Amino acid sequence: MSAAEEIERCLAQAIQQRTATEIIATMGTKVLTLQNFQQLIKKNNKNIINKEVEEYYFKILTDFDSRVGITQEIFEKMVENLPKPKRRQDVVMSLIEGIQSKKVPLERIFKFFDYDGDGKMPLNEMKELLEYLYPDITEEDIKILMKNNNEVQFSFENIKTLLSFEQNMNAEIVIVKDENGISDSEDDDEYYDEFGMFKGNQEEYFDEYCISEDSPFYEPFMNFKSQYYKLKENKTIFVDPDFKPDETSLGNVGDNFAWKRLTEIWKNAQIFQKDLYHSNSELGVHSLVSPRDIKQGSLGDCYFLSSLGSIASKYPDKIFELFQTPILNPYNFYGVWLCIQGIWKLVTLDDYVPVFNDQPAFSGSDTQEMWVILLEKAWAKIFGSYGNIISGDPREVIASITGGPTWCISSDESTFIDKLKQIMNSYQNYIVCAGTYSDKPESETFGLVRNHAYSVLNFRTIKLPSKEEVQLIQLKNPYGNDQEWNGDWSDKSDLWTQELKDNVLQSQEEDGIFFMCVEDFRKHFENVFIGFCNPYFKFSQITIQCQKKKSSYILLNIKKDGEYYFSAYQKSQRMFRQQSKDLQVQYDYSEMRLILSKMNKNNSIQPLTYKTETDMSFNIYGRLQKGQYILQLKVYWVMEGWDQSDVPLVSYGEDTTEMKFCQKISNFQQASILFEAKEKRAEAKPLNPSHPELVALKNKSQAYNYPYLYYQNLSKEKTFSFEMVFEGDIKLKKPHSGNQVDIELKPGQDKLIVYKFMTKGAKMKYQIHKFKCRSAS
Repeated sequence: MSAAEEIERCLAQAIQQRTATEIIATMGTKVLTLQNFQQLIKKNNKNIINKEVEEYYFKILTDFDSRVGITQEIFEKMVENLPKPKRRQDVVMSLIEGIQSKKVPLERIFKFFDYDGDGKMPLNEMKELLEYLYPDITEEDIKILMKNNNEVQFSFENIKTLLSFEQNMNAEIVIVKDENGISDSEDDDEYYDEFGMFKGNQEEYFDEYCISEDSPFYEPFMNFKSQYYKLKENKTIFVDPDFKPDETSLGNVGDNFAWKRLTEIWKNAQIFQKDLYHSNSELGVHSLVSPRDIKQGSLGDCYFLSSLGSIASKYPDKIFELFQTPILNPYNFYGVWLCIQGIWKLVTLDDYVPVFNDQPAFSGSDTQEMWVILLEKAWAKIFGSYGNIISGDPREVIASITGGPTWCISSDESTFIDKLKQIMNSYQNYIVCAGTYSDKPESETFGLVRNHAYSVLNFRTIKLPSKEEVQLIQLKNPYGNDQEWNGDWSDKSDLWTQELKDNVLQSQEEDGIFFMCVEDFRKHFENVFIGFCNPYFKFSQITIQCQKKKSSYILLNIKKDGEYYFSAYQKSQRMFRQQSKDLQVQYDYSEMRLILSKMNKNNSIQPLTYKTETDMSFNIYGRLQKGQYILQLKVYWVMEGWDQSDVPLVSYGEDTTEMKFCQKISNFQQASILFEAKEKRAEAKPLNPSHPELVALKNKSQAYNYPYLYYQNLSKEKTFSFEMVFEGDIKLKKPHSGNQVDIELKPGQDKLIVYKFMTKGAKMKYQIHKFKCRSAS
């Protein structure tokens, strides 16, 4: 089957579940972007190659001459003639007819094919049983029935459940029910309503939640599940012993707050509610998670809430997937996944929250929705108290929710508009927040809050009746009220024509969402914080113990061509707020350096990219081919007494990355700088006018910041030898030492000399002695 045929099979499968109109509505957009289209195809085939889907997508755009994406009209034409695939229920019905025709109890059939009599059937035995019941069954039918799960071992009860169907059947085919009378379904969609909400109870959700035993998520999940069933066994309502409803958990936020359970405050509390602000046609997770759900209270954590708003607007299911408990349970026991400094953790919570006037004091909800409040509480628990999460950097939040890389751009950069426009209009998944200046009081006269974080929701270029184009940025104040921008292009601005109101503005509610032009944005906003999130990228992690001023080497095995980000994390300054004031003042981020190099077949090292930063985290990026790579990580710890500390290292890319710590590679630095020098050898000049074949280059390594001298013999017949004597306050790097280097270069050979200055302002001089040139023969 070709890639195009497989994509069309996936499309045919998709339209069996929802109409074309419903599919586009579920995506929350008026057109299918490349990201939407990839998501749709991947839902029906997780192993399909992104590049093949991308090529198919752009061929459709070309065939239909579309510049905006796949519209509903185009999508309907694409799928109208697709073959109708066999549904799972069709396979189940054929099997049930087979059971009825045999006139033999199912249990007896099961025992016959259970050859080892252990009460469990591996897949090969299961296939024989299915072929006996339904001789015409195909491999594709079996895949549909098994949902591509080739590892399950089936018991008799499993098979009865598998073959259950919602109609009156032979009494031998028992429809398995839980204690609440809810029947197991024949398809995943039966567990979820049209808005993507799980319809069963928490125990059924545990059963649906599959994690392999070798996954880093497995042990935390099993511990959480065990704790849940212990509460059930003891009939206990959960009170978190590690984050008690007391003054310690409040921290330095004042003492005017009491604690209450959310289920006591709100009679109709739910973790997720359908967004009442959206139209009734809105389907999927977009209707459950929305920026409009976010209301900031009296806690100064706008950086946190604005980050949630940006993620909710662009990729709401990322937030939905964080919840191990997306539904209420009788024990008030909840779990949220967060990626804290590169390590995924399952944070357990009760539903006690600080209240003021009997309402949640910090983040809140107009619809008695709990997800924002629980995420805020999980964030506070990680760092010790609500007081410890006041003020911060949106990048830390974005990385903790997505596990992806983050970075920052300044609004005064000359290329700022082009960068922001590219990011906001890209098919890729960028999550964006912005921070206002702290020292511009005039911003307050325009309705903005100084030193405050806003979600960046959209970037639009509109055309005025005068044919002039205006670039607008849509933002959201996490306060979620009428405190909005009131200048040009604000909700009540006279610049909006009726047509633009209908097509662009759409809403004039006092909800904190507003537009402003790019020029005004640059006047009032200092930085833009960006996170990258691709739903199909794989997350891998290893923790490296980095010694002070010593490099660590990590061997990488890239199994699939594609894009990869590598991020290194230090402990957050926020971690030290609950310790002594002295330690808090002393703690600062240390300089870190990452160098990514490729291991070539001849064992040579080829540097690809490098970066040095002093921050909580930073990342490097590469479009890599399958093969072996090496990451060099070095940290210059500045904390007094810190000789070593753990640094989590994350790979985020097209596939999982095998990462192993390896011993010091003695020639890594020399080989890396040599590769840099060879890349620049076109800049080399003849060392001696009488011998133009001998060239020299004096430069500085961008990766290591060390100066170097590079010599190469371009001749095919001559050998050069000479002695170099160095002067100045310098130190030669290994393998050289002292102040003298003897060099002999045969035809085609080269030589690298790396050195460093020992004092600021020092200079280096050298003299060449005993220069000789002779025939290579």
